[in-house]
Amino acid sequence: MQIHGTGIQYEAPPDVDRVPAYDPRAGDHFWIIPVAFATKPATWRRDQPLHLDMENLVMVSGAGCYYCEQPYSARLAGRRCRGKPRHG
Repeated sequence: MQIHGTGIQYEAPPDVDRVPAYDPRAGDHFWIIPVAFATKPATWRRDQPLHLDMENLVMVSGAGCYYCEQPYSARLAGRRCRGKPRHG
Protein backbone atom coordinates (compact mmCIF):
# COMPACT_ATOMS: atom_id res chain seq x y z
CA MET A 1 0.00 0.00 0.00
CA GLN A 2 1.43 3.36 -0.98
CA ILE A 3 0.86 6.26 1.43
CA HIS A 4 0.71 9.90 0.32
CA GLY A 5 0.49 13.03 2.41
CA THR A 6 1.95 16.55 2.38
CA GLY A 7 4.12 15.70 -0.60
CA ILE A 8 5.83 12.79 1.14
CA GLN A 9 5.33 9.33 -0.35
CA TYR A 10 6.47 5.98 0.95
CA GLU A 11 5.58 2.35 0.56
CA ALA A 12 4.01 1.07 3.78
CA PRO A 13 5.49 -2.33 4.64
CA PRO A 14 3.16 -5.16 5.59
CA ASP A 15 4.55 -5.11 9.16
CA VAL A 16 3.58 -1.51 9.93
CA ASP A 17 3.25 -2.21 13.68
CA ARG A 18 6.70 -1.23 14.93
CA VAL A 19 5.93 -0.83 18.61
CA PRO A 20 8.76 -2.44 20.58
CA ALA A 21 7.81 -4.90 23.31
CA TYR A 22 7.63 -3.32 26.75
CA ASP A 23 10.73 -4.05 28.85
CA PRO A 24 9.90 -3.66 32.56
CA ARG A 25 13.63 -3.76 33.43
CA ALA A 26 14.34 -0.62 31.39
CA GLY A 27 11.19 1.24 32.44
CA ASP A 28 11.38 3.41 29.31
CA HIS A 29 8.30 5.22 28.07
CA PHE A 30 7.39 4.87 24.39
CA TRP A 31 6.11 8.34 23.44
CA ILE A 32 3.62 8.58 20.59
CA ILE A 33 1.39 11.26 19.06
CA PRO A 34 -1.79 9.65 17.73
CA VAL A 35 -3.14 11.03 14.45
CA ALA A 36 -6.45 10.03 12.86
CA PHE A 37 -7.46 10.27 9.19
CA ALA A 38 -10.89 9.72 7.65
CA THR A 39 -10.85 6.94 5.08
CA LYS A 40 -13.17 4.52 3.31
CA PRO A 41 -11.72 1.00 3.22
CA ALA A 42 -14.27 -0.06 0.58
CA THR A 43 -12.51 2.26 -1.89
CA TRP A 44 -8.95 1.04 -1.21
CA ARG A 45 -7.09 -0.43 -4.17
CA ARG A 46 -3.60 -1.90 -4.15
CA ASP A 47 -2.63 -0.07 -7.33
CA GLN A 48 -3.69 3.38 -6.04
CA PRO A 49 -2.24 5.43 -3.18
CA LEU A 50 -4.02 5.99 0.12
CA HIS A 51 -4.13 9.74 0.80
CA LEU A 52 -3.19 10.77 4.32
CA ASP A 53 -3.19 14.54 3.93
CA MET A 54 -4.72 17.65 5.50
CA GLU A 55 -8.04 17.17 3.71
CA ASN A 56 -8.51 13.80 5.43
CA LEU A 57 -7.01 14.73 8.82
CA VAL A 58 -9.58 14.34 11.60
CA MET A 59 -7.59 14.63 14.84
CA VAL A 60 -4.11 15.03 16.33
CA SER A 61 -3.90 14.09 19.99
CA GLY A 62 -1.29 15.22 22.46
CA ALA A 63 1.78 13.11 23.17
CA GLY A 64 1.44 10.17 25.51
CA CYS A 65 3.09 6.90 26.48
CA TYR A 66 1.92 3.90 24.49
CA TYR A 67 2.71 1.48 27.33
CA CYS A 68 1.25 3.17 30.42
CA GLU A 69 -1.33 5.26 28.48
CA GLN A 70 -0.50 8.42 30.43
CA PRO A 71 -0.35 11.86 28.78
CA TYR A 72 3.10 13.42 28.46
CA SER A 73 4.32 15.69 31.24
CA ALA A 74 7.84 16.63 32.27
CA ARG A 75 7.18 14.95 35.61
CA LEU A 76 6.07 11.66 34.00
CA ALA A 77 9.00 11.77 31.57
CA GLY A 78 11.36 11.74 34.54
CA ARG A 79 9.72 8.66 36.06
CA ARG A 80 9.99 5.00 35.15
CA CYS A 81 7.21 3.65 32.97
CA ARG A 82 5.18 1.02 34.74
CA GLY A 83 3.63 -0.25 31.51
CA LYS A 84 0.19 -0.71 33.02
CA PRO A 85 -2.71 0.84 31.10
CA ARG A 86 -4.97 2.97 33.28
CA HIS A 87 -8.03 1.68 31.40
CA GLY A 88 -9.16 -1.91 31.34
